[in-house]
Amino acid sequence: MDRSAYTLVLMFVLVGLTACSPATKRVQINEALIEVEAQKQSDIALQSLIHHHDRLLRISYPLLVTAQPYCEDDTRASIGVQFSNKYSIPDDLQDAAQRKYDLGDPIQLLLIAPDSAADVSGLQPGDVLVSINGIGSPVGEDALEDLHDLIAKEIKSETVTTLTIKREGVMQSFPLTPVRSCNYPVVLSGADEVNASADGDRIIITKGMMRFATGDQELSLVVAHELAHNAMGHIRAKTTNYLLGSVFDIAAAAYGVDTQGLFGNIAAGMYSQDFEAEADYVALYFMAQAELDIEGAANFWRRMAAEHPGSIRTNHAASHPATPERFLAIEQTVVEIEAKLSSGAGLVPEYKQGREK
Repeated sequence: MDRSAYTLVLMFVLVGLTACSPATKRVQINEALIEVEAQKQSDIALQSLIHHHDRLLRISYPLLVTAQPYCEDDTRASIGVQFSNKYSIPDDLQDAAQRKYDLGDPIQLLLIAPDSAADVSGLQPGDVLVSINGIGSPVGEDALEDLHDLIAKEIKSETVTTLTIKREGVMQSFPLTPVRSCNYPVVLSGADEVNASADGDRIIITKGMMRFATGDQELSLVVAHELAHNAMGHIRAKTTNYLLGSVFDIAAAAYGVDTQGLFGNIAAGMYSQDFEAEADYVALYFMAQAELDIEGAANFWRRMAAEHPGSIRTNHAASHPATPERFLAIEQTVVEIEAKLSSGAGLVPEYKQGREK
């Protein structure tokens, strides 16, 4: 097509598009009002994000502390604080963080878990961290990473630690005694799917799951389930099984057969349903030990199966379908735990003969 013909076709297309334009006038909005509205929406997004983090900290803290004996070497000293500065906030919400929480380069105590060492000592959200045991707090873009190293060095379980903070311009010092907890940070994923997972180092909860698990008992059950996967060594076991299976993949490759990891994947999937069942079982004990309500806990999985059957099959529990067997096992575990509570028996899971965590 020559240039003149191309231009003619383009003109016809533009005329056609113009003919399909809206019939009513477009409302003209003042640019200043647009900016104000954009700030309001950023504030709402930030408040929602902080609410999710606050809820996760409040619910996960007692579970991580209670489950500590099951986490063996994967433990840390905890004071129940989520620290933050503006660089820990998504870029598009940093202006809102400065407006709403005065978050800048210094590190703040953004959130505090109820009944934690920090809470009992009198520390409050919004306190600006000045020092830990007299060592100055880092500031700036890499401050949280540097703070992690400082905390690992200075905060020890059952050893008095002094945090100096600035509150409304006044310097104050607070002695507190950290407690031991599982070292599995509970992190928020921005994904909208209804899902949660454990990777042996962390517990990941999606925003979709946060919205779906509306009650504290429901979210506690989800966190405890993933915590059980980590504490009971399920991720390590799956990795070991995969490596053993991969031996056959390597052997097949030596004979020119590309298995595409078939044997490794099959081995990694071995006992998956047993691991899921054990996570359900141990999770209820974690909740009961933390003095959380477990009555009716099975209803969460019933609701999950009814409203998001696709999530059960492909996301949150793909290797453990939402079957009546699962619900009945959870209900039976609740009965088992309540019987122990009534009789004063030790509140510990039952192990197979010859097996103990």
